[in-house]
Amino acid sequence: MKEWILSPLEKTCLRWISQGRTIAEIALLEGKSVTEIEGYLQRALATLEAGSTEEALDKANLLEPE
Repeated sequence: MKEWILSPLEKTCLRWISQGRTIAEIALLEGKSVTEIEGYLQRALATLEAGSTEEALDKANLLEPE
């Protein structure tokens, strides 16, 4: 299994997304701008080599079991 190295804020953003938070909500919670949060999420997708947010959550083991 490949080991992914995400920054703490990239992980946090993905966790918030997995809990159903919007980018605007995450920005408010983390004290960052929407643009900054979008950047963290884009870097997380690139690091995880994911084509979608759902794929990134799966690779980061953050998907909720159905």
